[in-house]
Amino acid sequence: MGVDFPEFPTFHLAEMSHPSRPIRFWTLTVLAGATLLTYLLATAPQAISELNQNQPSLSTEDALTMMALENDFTRTLFTKAIVGEGKKQGLAFDENWADEDVHAGPLPALFLRGVARELSKSDVPLRLFLGSDFPIEGTNLFKKRQAEVFATMRTNLQPQHFQDPSTGEFVGMFPDFASAAPCVSCHNQHINSPKTDWVLGDLMGATTWSYPTDSVSSDEFIAMLKAYRSGVAVVWDAYLDELQDLEAEKQPHIGNQWPDQGLFIPNQVALRDSIDALVGRDLLAAFMSNVHSK
Repeated sequence: MGVDFPEFPTFHLAEMSHPSRPIRFWTLTVLAGATLLTYLLATAPQAISELNQNQPSLSTEDALTMMALENDFTRTLFTKAIVGEGKKQGLAFDENWADEDVHAGPLPALFLRGVARELSKSDVPLRLFLGSDFPIEGTNLFKKRQAEVFATMRTNLQPQHFQDPSTGEFVGMFPDFASAAPCVSCHNQHINSPKTDWVLGDLMGATTWSYPTDSVSSDEFIAMLKAYRSGVAVVWDAYLDELQDLEAEKQPHIGNQWPDQGLFIPNQVALRDSIDALVGRDLLAAFMSNVHSK
């Protein structure tokens, strides 16, 4: 991205400049985005509520597009910088990672599933689903209206927005491309995979977000973002706990360093700082561009 962030590996900045095709939908325009976004998340809702009860608002389409941006950077960072580089250091990632007798990290799809599960527990009526027409797990198969919309996505490779007739919810479906080698190899080698010839760049599925209203206030959007980030933090804590069960000589050091530097795993602060460094400017630029007064 052209900026060197303290204790953030050069590998990540180079590789994450364009982590997947969806990232190309946004352009970096705000130089101090990460810092300003932190301020926005920490202070803006109260300030806006106090100054103006008719809060600025966003269309749900714009809000879900921004959530997809945050998620795309987060997942690609996890896939490339944690799973991809971690395996080179001997770290394991397994679909049964949550089992008591398995000491490993989550695979990328399971990382997202964990975040989605935490979202479903929150008070925010935002839902997240990773689906496909060739899923390893049968419950991830697109059905009904979502299957129809995904068929359209297969032809144009573009995000899709629609209202689900069965739930009334407003839905944003965003392409999930095979942007990292670990995704391709895992799906091609899995015994339950219905498709075993994936290649980098293929459309593997879609992340699907849903919300009950067609617009959200600025407070509601920030609550959505906080709920998602809280889910990431919960799953990350669970992974760090798994690492404590490894044999002493196999345990990575948890701190500010990353697996491409050795047997290291970032702590919560380092992870959050790195995601903010990558997505903060784009996210704030999109927010400022799309929010409008009622």
